[in-house]
Amino acid sequence: MKQRRPARLVTAFCAASLFAINAYICWGLFGVEFTQQMESIESSYMSISRWAVDHWSDLTWFPLWFTGTPFRRVYQPGLHLSVAALAKSAGWTPQHAYHFLTAAAYCLGPVTLFWLCYRATGRRGFAFFAGVLYSLVSPVCFLVRAVAADAGGFFSPRRFQVLVHYGEGPHTTAVAMLPLVIWLVDLAVSRRRQWLLYPAAAMGLAAVVLTNWPGSVGLSMALAAYCVSRLQSERRVYWPAPLGVGILAYLIACPWVPPSIVRTVLANAQRSDNTMLGGHQLLLLCLLVAGAVLLQLLFRRWNVTSWIRFLLYFALIAGAVSVGREWFGWNLLPQANRFQLELDMAAAAIAAYGAALIWDRLPRGFRPAAVIVMSLLCIVQVQRYHRLATRLIQPIQIESTIEYKMARAFESRVGNERVFAPGNVSLWMNMFTDVPQVEGCCEQGTPNNEYRIAAYTIYTGQNAGARDAEISLLWLKAYGAGAIGITGPGSTEYFKPFWNWRKFDGVLPELWREGDNAIYRLPRRSSSLAHVIDRSALVMRPPENGLDTGQLEKLVAQLDDTAKPAADFHWLTLRTSQIRADVSTGQVIFVQVTYDPGWSAMERSIPRPIVPDALGLMAIVPGHPGFCDITLSYNVTKEEKIAGAAQMLGAAVLAMCLVIGWHSRRSSGGTGGV
Repeated sequence: MKQRRPARLVTAFCAASLFAINAYICWGLFGVEFTQQMESIESSYMSISRWAVDHWSDLTWFPLWFTGTPFRRVYQPGLHLSVAALAKSAGWTPQHAYHFLTAAAYCLGPVTLFWLCYRATGRRGFAFFAGVLYSLVSPVCFLVRAVAADAGGFFSPRRFQVLVHYGEGPHTTAVAMLPLVIWLVDLAVSRRRQWLLYPAAAMGLAAVVLTNWPGSVGLSMALAAYCVSRLQSERRVYWPAPLGVGILAYLIACPWVPPSIVRTVLANAQRSDNTMLGGHQLLLLCLLVAGAVLLQLLFRRWNVTSWIRFLLYFALIAGAVSVGREWFGWNLLPQANRFQLELDMAAAAIAAYGAALIWDRLPRGFRPAAVIVMSLLCIVQVQRYHRLATRLIQPIQIESTIEYKMARAFESRVGNERVFAPGNVSLWMNMFTDVPQVEGCCEQGTPNNEYRIAAYTIYTGQNAGARDAEISLLWLKAYGAGAIGITGPGSTEYFKPFWNWRKFDGVLPELWREGDNAIYRLPRRSSSLAHVIDRSALVMRPPENGLDTGQLEKLVAQLDDTAKPAADFHWLTLRTSQIRADVSTGQVIFVQVTYDPGWSAMERSIPRPIVPDALGLMAIVPGHPGFCDITLSYNVTKEEKIAGAAQMLGAAVLAMCLVIGWHSRRSSGGTGGV
């Protein structure tokens, strides 16, 4: 769609106006350091970026959460590395850079929706109104009473609340990119051999995938809606093109989302809210497909355009997932409520289209009055949103919070030993310190289910009775914790996760206390992460639950056994450590670091076998009795090598498309391409 200069200026003005409206609403977010929304998960995202700023030269192993994990498994890196890059280049703090970028993403969401609607229909007024509705109304608030109550009313800024209160910065960023990606995909699949479009669409898809998992699922919903809407559409679609674009996108993103990570995320997502995928979802999916078929028949009869079909299908899918759970108890996907953002975007565009139909039938004499009324309503809503948003982002003196105080107390009293930080302190801990943790964030990258079992048992002590403290200590010692923090009912810590917050009183020595907040030292024979134990003491069968401690008792007994020789463990680099120990026949060196295929153990250039246990940790099998001097290193795995090669192939294909597209553009006199 070519535009003359005045039309381009009007389009640019509309886009700038939408950005300005949203920037006015969230203006304070662009420059704030910390807000009073201490319960927000954004603390963990900022912690990842802070680590990246401080360790930009080696982002291989991340030692801070879940007894260590590969950095690529922590979270998709798109937003976090962008925040780190902005912080380094601008000289900002990571928290300032994070809030600036997420505020920009919040403002760009309505702009990209406007762009898609305009390019799809050619109706600038409809597209602008879609952007305005998405900016100032959250349709899901009218569909789910509980959401409206949580947001503060039917006309409250739910999208901004999700961003700031719940910390959905990566998801908000992914959703903001979604309309632009769909537009690029449409150009790529509807214009044959437009070679410059294929890499643009693939890069857009990869950008969303590398930003956020729920956003990636939301993109999948949109792509499914797009493909269905193009069946028997008014424009021819070259169906091999979307498949090729999708494959190219995955090749580009492959090192960060290889099959092993996809499997882990899928398993952890199901455990996060006990939504196990199976036959139940298949039945619901069949019902959804039947609904889509019925709509397709109606659309053909009523001659509905393919883009309006897309919006309706997108709303149907996102609504079935997010609102379907609230209305009918459906469980189509884990964490279904998170897809309210996608539903809001599609519903706003549909509502705008309905308003456009009414506008077309409105007598011309009434139109100026309608514009005035709508403008006044928008002004009132903008002011309401601005007022409520400003209230949500009130700055806070971070040093006054218990999250900061306890994190610093851990750092000063325990040093670099691993700790078990409670609830929200765990989420904020590594924003301020490099103290490693048994827990952390985010659950999508949890190595295995035993970490969840351990945390649940330590927090709740459910059915443990008089053995509550004893069983908690078994789990803590098995995972190498040197201290544990407790927050009681009088604490300002948000979650207060301990059922029995006094269970360590008189059991463990107290290192620090402030009111109902305390840190206790765990008695341990050694603070080393390496221990010489009998191989028979390894936990090789996953515990059925937190009270299944028979194997744990054998393991911890050997960790505490003074008759066993001590093992020295210290880090040489971020991903290399040295272990020295005397071992006897039948003994192994138990290492309280997360097992991963990337680990290798070498003794004088001789590889030593590494055995994973059922807790997610590992043991090194010495090659001989006596003194061992072993170097434990994390290196590139076979899967990572294959993924890297796949990415190089994707880059080569992308470059080839660009070269072909450039030559095609030159040979056609500059009329090809985008």
